[in-house]
Amino acid sequence: MDILNKIERFFANISKQLSERPVLTFFLFGLVIASIGFLPHTGLIRWGTMGIFAYIIIFSVVAMGLNLLLGFSGLISLGTAGFVGAGALGLGVFMNMGIPFEIAAVLVLIISGLLGALIGLFSLKVEGIYLAIATLFVGEILRQIYTQVEIFGGQAIRIGSVRFLGFIELSMINQMQRSFLFLIITGFMVVMMVVMHNIVKSKTGRALMAMSRSQHAAQAMGISLLKYRLTAFVLATLFATFGGVMYGLYNQNVPTTAWTLDLSLFVIAMVIVGGLKSIYGTFLGVFIIYGIPNLWLKNYFGDISYIFSGILIILVIIFYPHGFVYIWYDLKKQYNRLKAYLSQKQVTQDE
Repeated sequence: MDILNKIERFFANISKQLSERPVLTFFLFGLVIASIGFLPHTGLIRWGTMGIFAYIIIFSVVAMGLNLLLGFSGLISLGTAGFVGAGALGLGVFMNMGIPFEIAAVLVLIISGLLGALIGLFSLKVEGIYLAIATLFVGEILRQIYTQVEIFGGQAIRIGSVRFLGFIELSMINQMQRSFLFLIITGFMVVMMVVMHNIVKSKTGRALMAMSRSQHAAQAMGISLLKYRLTAFVLATLFATFGGVMYGLYNQNVPTTAWTLDLSLFVIAMVIVGGLKSIYGTFLGVFIIYGIPNLWLKNYFGDISYIFSGILIILVIIFYPHGFVYIWYDLKKQYNRLKAYLSQKQVTQDE
């Protein structure tokens, strides 16, 4: 029991220190993920495995934006994939015009943010399923533009090597540069985690939460639905578009046909399964929905691996309707029960 108590105090102290410094936990989490970028050089994992983790990182940024919309604001969008495509394909179009990466990324974000504001204005007129259908058609319109408009290059846009910060050459062909690309997108993910944390803890985050619970009550408290609906959609759009920029930066060859409704539904599943209103839960949801099938299940079950991931999704929704991240609370309860049992057993032996 003494050893157990010492271990408990040790972890309780660490947990307290980290809870008081949430930004530090994001950076520590980022360092753990960034270490994956060096493992292929040691032979511990394959380069393809690192690529899967890269997509987990990218989808985590996209899903964080949707979590702000769905989890914190109580709104829905089925057009997420369209804006991810806007980030990736828009980056390719601008860079092929000779525009530097940083400026191209800013231009894409501005354009997508304006489009997100328009959707936010439209959302004032519709609710629930009608809003979902409207955003679905926005995503479908964008998909048709990507596949039909000649500027997007037909089947794919090739970006090629990227000059980052004006002097760092980054290419997928060079293995060391590929690892550096992985570190960069991991850094971007950490920055977006910090941004989301600051938004949630700010006045804006509290207003979004109030709006998600009851719009009438939010209005009674003086919260402007126009302002915060616009804010929610613009933020979700910017996160999705930035995820697309990360995709273009890392992949350097962007398909035009990948930004479909299926991807939007997958992102929604990532948010719900991982945990609404949780940053780490969002990452966990991406890992469950995308990571597990691609890292392990496909090796054993091939193309039917998504059947097993679908069953896993159903089980998570049944037993953890607020998200799988809350399994921590169940583990904590089981630990307290074990501790109480061992304590009672010790008392009995002493008697």
